[in-house]
Amino acid sequence: MATVFLKNDNIKINVPVGTTMRSLAEKSGASMIFGCRVGDCGTCIAKVLEGMEYLSALNEKEEKLLQMIDSRESDVRFMCQCSVTDKDGNIVIEYI
Repeated sequence: MATVFLKNDNIKINVPVGTTMRSLAEKSGASMIFGCRVGDCGTCIAKVLEGMEYLSALNEKEEKLLQMIDSRESDVRFMCQCSVTDKDGNIVIEYI
């Protein structure tokens, strides 16, 4: 199982491959905010401090939203749009 650490809430949790970051945050009681839950609003923006390679690739919605907010940071993701892809990954997230 992959390990995800939600820095803002000091929550560390082991999750199976395929787990969405949204479901992980909601089930763990994290304080991460999700507005629309479908990649349109940008409220769940976060920095991936470690383990970007263990998350699913940017999708079209994320790319479009990143352009709209003019983010050039390569470590920024929208938590409603990504999921864990590697069972041995260590991922550290910080909500913005």
